[in-house]
Amino acid sequence: MTTGHGTEGLKARWRTHVQTLGNFSAPLVGTLFDSLCRSYSEPHRHYHTLAHLTWLFDCLEKHADEIGDPTRLAFAVWYHDSIYDPRRRDNEARSAERAMKELDSLGASPALRSHVVQLILATRNHADGGRDYDDDIFLDADIAILGTPAAEYDSYARQVRAEYAHLDDAAWVTGRTAFLKATTARERIFRSGIFEGEYAGAARQNIARELAGLAGGA
Repeated sequence: MTTGHGTEGLKARWRTHVQTLGNFSAPLVGTLFDSLCRSYSEPHRHYHTLAHLTWLFDCLEKHADEIGDPTRLAFAVWYHDSIYDPRRRDNEARSAERAMKELDSLGASPALRSHVVQLILATRNHADGGRDYDDDIFLDADIAILGTPAAEYDSYARQVRAEYAHLDDAAWVTGRTAFLKATTARERIFRSGIFEGEYAGAARQNIARELAGLAGGA
């Protein structure tokens, strides 16, 4: 998944997605895109960045045949981490509120706004799933990094640790270990069969390796 990297690639995607709403106001479209870029480029972000957006778009495009409502998923990508502060617990709610407001200004239908908001809120706990199969595909794609090759996974783990730099090592190990063990304790890591089949095996191997490192104080 290497297409569309960089800000220019994301800008092209943004314009395409906004045009599906029938909005051709260049000043508004440009202003909102620049605002999103600033949010995803905040200095405390190391994983939840513009690169994460690109990766997620690439992942969804790879599985485009599985998706019935690509517009809903596209705007969920744009806004799901638009508000992100590792010290807070209301990031999803605040991101959903931003999505509702900005999609309204872009002329999105009430149904689309509602579905995007519901999907962003569902990222509080990916295991609970969403309202339908499209939602589950998005939620699976958002955590598919767990099932990537070892070097990519290890980079992700380091980036997430950097975002939680405010935690000391003991607190980080406790919290991260709990999350990883809860993930592997599930019968399935991913909601959809296609993601479970493609990513779950590698995800379990990656998580086991990280848990061993955490237990050893690595």
